[in-house]
Amino acid sequence: MNTGRPQHLTPQSRAVPRPRRPADDPVAPGGGRWRTLLRLARLRFLLYNLLPVGLAVSVSVHQGYPLDLTWYAVAQVFAWTVHVMTHYCNEYFDLEADRANVYFTPWTGGSRALVEGAVAPIVSLGAGFVLFGASTLLVAVMPTWQARLFATAAVLLAWFYTAPPLRLNYRGAGELTVAAILNGLWPVVAVVLQTRTVPVLLLVVLAPTAVLQVARMMVMNLGDRRSDELVGKRTLPVIIGYHRAVRVIVAAQVVAYGLLTLLAVLGSLPWLVWAAMVATVPLSVWLGRQLLVDAMADLDPRRMTPVVFWASNHVSLIVAAAMLGVLLDATRRSADTGALALLGAVLAGYGVLFAHRLWLARRR
Repeated sequence: MNTGRPQHLTPQSRAVPRPRRPADDPVAPGGGRWRTLLRLARLRFLLYNLLPVGLAVSVSVHQGYPLDLTWYAVAQVFAWTVHVMTHYCNEYFDLEADRANVYFTPWTGGSRALVEGAVAPIVSLGAGFVLFGASTLLVAVMPTWQARLFATAAVLLAWFYTAPPLRLNYRGAGELTVAAILNGLWPVVAVVLQTRTVPVLLLVVLAPTAVLQVARMMVMNLGDRRSDELVGKRTLPVIIGYHRAVRVIVAAQVVAYGLLTLLAVLGSLPWLVWAAMVATVPLSVWLGRQLLVDAMADLDPRRMTPVVFWASNHVSLIVAAAMLGVLLDATRRSADTGALALLGAVLAGYGVLFAHRLWLARRR
């Protein structure tokens, strides 16, 4: 829950302190102020949120529940609000670690806006508190205590991901926290708003993706491990060391797809959904090979950038594949055509935006 710099700079040149604005002029005037706030928000990461919410709603339609557009919209806005809140919160509470990080990539090391002095740190914290309040209001309007309970858990875990006193990502629990929110609580809130229950199919689909989400966050933290260790930020790669972390990440790929196949064999997962999700195996294999040849070992941003990019998007793509499989299986079961068309359009929109992201990444 991590934006960009020119790739021709060396780690040594990155270590040179950048000039900061005077304290009485913490942000640029006019439009520059808003651009800086948007930079802190790191909106590129919000594209993923379309998928767990869309997957949850797709499962509800698959199970025969009518699509409630109002609560679908509330679930989506809630996920976006909590996500941006987390970014502003992280920028403030991770500032020491980001300042120590001279090996950052476009996907790790924060937005760099606070590090460069483009905005006062208190502005980021203030924005985080505003969004915390907005998230709380969204929780309050939810219609059942179950939805409010899961949504409250998501807000609190997201805030205390880096905020004291819990500081979960500083105590070896950050990777699990991200998986619990992105591949657990967000889709659960969305499906409860639609169905007042949590279908077993959703939990079955989410389980392998949660394993990969933990591995993805370990990859991201591999790139930050040196600066994290310097400031006492104990992520899993810092705690267990680089080589053990690589082995855990590679093993997680096997566990995730093995679990996926086992669930299909046991009849808990439709084979059409299994086929769509297992189509992402080549990305998993590529990622494992890159880590085993130590692409992250020397903390070279140019070598790390494609690894962290595809580690992050690997999780996005397997959730997108799951959503596609669920929609196809729902079509086979003659589910509501209008609901399927709308959810298919959401998935297609994600595909277009992802293609644009990939094009931008190749240009850089």
